[in-house]
Amino acid sequence: MSILRTITLILSLVLPIAAQERPAKVATPTGQEVEAEVGSDGHEAVKPMMDMGNSEFFIRQFEHVAPHPLFEVELSPDPDVNRLFTFYDVNKFQVYALGLMLVVFMLVLGSFNAAKTPWIVRVFRGWCLWLRDEGIYSVMGEEEGKIYAPYFIYLFFFLAFGNLLGMIPGGVSMSATVFVTGPLALVTLVMMVGGGMLKQGPGKYWLTLLPEGLPIWLLPPMAVLELVALIVKPFALTIRLFANMMAGHLVIGSFIGMIFLFAKMMDMGWLSWATTAPSVGMAVFIYIIESFVALLQAYIFTYLSVIFVQLSLHPAH
Repeated sequence: MSILRTITLILSLVLPIAAQERPAKVATPTGQEVEAEVGSDGHEAVKPMMDMGNSEFFIRQFEHVAPHPLFEVELSPDPDVNRLFTFYDVNKFQVYALGLMLVVFMLVLGSFNAAKTPWIVRVFRGWCLWLRDEGIYSVMGEEEGKIYAPYFIYLFFFLAFGNLLGMIPGGVSMSATVFVTGPLALVTLVMMVGGGMLKQGPGKYWLTLLPEGLPIWLLPPMAVLELVALIVKPFALTIRLFANMMAGHLVIGSFIGMIFLFAKMMDMGWLSWATTAPSVGMAVFIYIIESFVALLQAYIFTYLSVIFVQLSLHPAH
């Protein structure tokens, strides 16, 4: 019953957020967003396809990639302060990912005392063991790996669930924005620097960034290079995950937009149907690949974070 109560609580928190509707906006030729015309049913009034410009088909496919505000929390009479507490559609899907994780791992936790375990729960238990043994312990060792394993397992499933939720029609990929991947990479940087300083001591940690035996005149430029190298690692994590997830959505949106573009160019003739088949086929093909990439990029982000933290704890020189 405790698991059922937990699921009910999660749904009671998540469903009201899902019910929030963002104002319909359209992009002007100058790139600004203005309120769109709203029809009698309360939804955005969409122009007929033949009245759209050639670029509008693609704009409508791409606009969902950028974060859109859902509502603002009124905490201050100053609108600039309230803007800092804006709740975006990306945040909504982060809540969904956390809710899924809580449900799944409550079931996993309860399965250890259950007489019979469903196969899906055994799959998630196997993933946790594989991540712990092959992804964390193999790099950090069991002693230190036990300390960091909970966070890295959480990180992988948070990214995996978030990426896969973005593949659902109408979903938003939370990893397709640097406003999500950047803070996660910043946490990795804090773990690198903080863990290295706790493990080796503050002074020794910063000294070990420099190779031994350097001439004195090389110390200043090498110190700058090593600091840049330290910052580049989380920066690479940020861009790699963001770029891969956004690229997949842009390619799929491009193929879908080509369907409408060909239909307009051929005046809805029979030949427009012939061009639809390859566009749909390529979109489905990329969609299948993107589903695999969603899991792969979650693992790469997690595994590289493990390696970067380990290198800070035990420098090679």
